[in-house]
Amino acid sequence: MASMRDIKRRKESIQSTQQITKAMKLVSTVKLQKARTRAESAKPYFQKMYDTVQSILSKSGNIEHPYLTFNGSEKKAVIVVTSNRGLAGGYNNNIVKLVADSVEIYGIGKKGIESFERRGYYIASDDSDIINEPLFSDAVEIGRKVLDAYVAGEIGEIYLAYTGFKNTVVHTPEFIKLLPVE
Repeated sequence: MASMRDIKRRKESIQSTQQITKAMKLVSTVKLQKARTRAESAKPYFQKMYDTVQSILSKSGNIEHPYLTFNGSEKKAVIVVTSNRGLAGGYNNNIVKLVADSVEIYGIGKKGIESFERRGYYIASDDSDIINEPLFSDAVEIGRKVLDAYVAGEIGEIYLAYTGFKNTVVHTPEFIKLLPVE
């Protein structure tokens, strides 16, 4: 049977653990609020820009540009954005389910790339290291790789698969066509 001293030590240990857990909860709440604010502020800009480009191209008539015409290739490329870590529920799996066969994967995020490798997909590029501190120059580099493959006729369509932020609980998988623009 435990002595009074052992019980007291155990109680203090539990209280200490509770304090640490509470502090960790506060830190994660602040991080979540910052991420939510960034996600919510970027969404209207992205949507307006996408709609504007679509509108301009639909009203401009017949433009001859390599990015606007079909290049003859039947292959598809998908830029997939997932997380580097697990324990995210369906966050990564929902993206993987969206992608069809006969595609090349340009992956950003280890978990998505691992899932695609297990399923036998060809991984054209693994840029998982940029997910923690993404920069505009990283996006330009990935875009250049995909566009060069498109112009060379290695791929015929380019898509983007990512998880859209709805609220802190709901994240919806998104799949949009980037090229050729229709």
